[in-house]
Amino acid sequence: MQTTEAGLTRIGVPPMGAYGRLLKRSINKALRELGVHNVTLELAPPITRKTIDRGTQYMDENMCLPAKILLGNILEMNDKGVDVALEWDNCGECRQKAYWLIHQSVLRQINVDTKVRALQPNDLTGWLMDIVPDFSRSKQRAFIRRILRDLWEHDAKVMKKQADVPEDAPRIGVCGEIYTVLEPAANLDLMARLKNAGAYVHNALPLSHFLFHDLIHGENRLKWSLIFSYLGMYRELKDWCLGRMERPDLDVALYNRARRETDHYLPKKSVGGHGKESITWTIYYALAGFDSVIHIMPFPCMPEATTSVIIDEVAKDYGIAVNHFVFDQQFGEQNIITRAEALVNMIRFKKKGLDSTLSVRRPGYWLGLDVGSTSTKAVLLDGETLEIVDEEYQFTNRNPISAIKSVVTTIGERNPGKEITGGATTGSGRRLAKALLEAPLAVDEINCQTIGCMLADRSIRSIIEIGGQDSKFISLDANGVPTWFSMNSICSAGTGSFLSSAAREFKVPIEELGACARSAKCGVNVTGRCGVFAESDIVSKQQAGYPVNAIAKGMCRALAQNFLNNICRSRKVEGPVMFSGAVALNESVADAFAELSGQQIHIHPRARISGALGAAFIAMAQNARGGFESFDAETTVGSHIIHCDDCANECEVSLIYRDNRIVCALNSRCGKYEKYCGLTLEEVLEKVAPADIHAVEETPVEVG
Repeated sequence: MQTTEAGLTRIGVPPMGAYGRLLKRSINKALRELGVHNVTLELAPPITRKTIDRGTQYMDENMCLPAKILLGNILEMNDKGVDVALEWDNCGECRQKAYWLIHQSVLRQINVDTKVRALQPNDLTGWLMDIVPDFSRSKQRAFIRRILRDLWEHDAKVMKKQADVPEDAPRIGVCGEIYTVLEPAANLDLMARLKNAGAYVHNALPLSHFLFHDLIHGENRLKWSLIFSYLGMYRELKDWCLGRMERPDLDVALYNRARRETDHYLPKKSVGGHGKESITWTIYYALAGFDSVIHIMPFPCMPEATTSVIIDEVAKDYGIAVNHFVFDQQFGEQNIITRAEALVNMIRFKKKGLDSTLSVRRPGYWLGLDVGSTSTKAVLLDGETLEIVDEEYQFTNRNPISAIKSVVTTIGERNPGKEITGGATTGSGRRLAKALLEAPLAVDEINCQTIGCMLADRSIRSIIEIGGQDSKFISLDANGVPTWFSMNSICSAGTGSFLSSAAREFKVPIEELGACARSAKCGVNVTGRCGVFAESDIVSKQQAGYPVNAIAKGMCRALAQNFLNNICRSRKVEGPVMFSGAVALNESVADAFAELSGQQIHIHPRARISGALGAAFIAMAQNARGGFESFDAETTVGSHIIHCDDCANECEVSLIYRDNRIVCALNSRCGKYEKYCGLTLEEVLEKVAPADIHAVEETPVEVG
């Protein structure tokens, strides 16, 4: 085994949430206690965008995100001179058990010397025996005893904290593939985002649950009695016999019931990984009275993908909303932020009830601003009469700052004397707009669309909303309360951009594409699963001599089919259906939805501005006063970029300013640039130390 010049073998530990640090600390302590001083464990550098990109470079695209992240960890540990890299191994039926072999093969092919060894739950010392051949059996038992005790003590604190459920907080249970659940870099800090939004989050899979799973439901008593006795863990054996090793955050009777009821859906079968267990946890959370379940999986995780359809059936049978979050290296952070906020807000909305919200009336003029990827919309609402006093729709044109200024100033100039009482922002650019306008409230698009559509028709049971790059499906119960939603993640094939690009190629104005498609007696089949493949398919159809209107008709149908397959999943589209968003104005797409869903499709009377309408109403209902007062044509707005090189994240921080004063700092992962808000741009550039930045734009970007 290769060692450093000083005879010290350096072992690298990959992060997995808090467990990388725990393992490093625990193993180093155990080794020192046992007199082993020529081995030391080091934690891999924090996982950053570069880590993921580096691992992705050498892995097949069909491998899941954990495989790519772990390879990136190993390569970064090699940069630091680590001799051996440990890797998590689930020892189950998931292909993760072979990842350390795959990664070792990659390293050989690219001539990297670092060795890879598996850290296996049923063989915690196998890797160590290669390095310390004279490690005796008694030392092995003491070593494993230390690791297991430290792990249980750590997780007991975590689970005890999880057992403390705040009153009135939305209760969300999280299950799925264990690595992606536990590693924040793999799930884009989803847990923290949910908690910051005010939710109570229960993690189904602390690592000790994985190792001590049989202890939870009282099976294999003889096995664990022998294991504890062999390891000299008599204290734990006594605690287990007295019932002290049960999860404090778990109703064991309900969990065992959930396990039995899981067999109704997947009897006596395993699909690998934690697939079947995810079904169990979904049932458990429903029985325990949780408000919602988040099912997490990396793309393309076969066990979790296999059971996701069954989980949808469980959700329907047990009356609990389930949201599937699928992660890969291309997943957008903004999508996660929106979905997390929307889920928590939707639960609150459900608890509060629809009537109490929609019955609110409050004097004043309330502004709703929807900043989307393709267009920016504003609605000025009379809070007493719910009359739309004015509205504005403009294309964002890849310049949201300019679009925000133009839309708001246009509304103000057309309504002199009508002072804006308050308002809210929504859309993908809602945080940017909130900062620029000093608006009191930013609301997710899901709940704004729900309110905007319910104001048009209280009888609707489903909402289809399709914009330029986002598409959403919302289910409502018999009382009109939203119970479930889904939105696109990494593909825009089911959005307006899918049609816009073709309209440009066809030289047909986008607003006329629907009529063009409708003029065809029949359409041709167009590949709609992927926008890139669809474009290639369209070219081949043109070369085969098919007319434009027939291809356009096929595209409209492909868009609707893709939406129903991938956004609605297995959930039935209940009628009446409200269709909103700019794509709703395409008659051919509406026709396709009606044909494929078997439901009558109602076009929102204000389809293009429904989100802005919902934002204005929510601002009025929540009495979100303030903002907007001094924002007019004379207001100077813009951005200044700082390329921060202070850590491996290398954030490109966008300092947004208004009248030369910084109002927000976007894209700073650690948030350290927020302290500059309120300062002038010149003051910031004087304060930013050379060590904090790589380069600063010499000329700020003036917009508007």
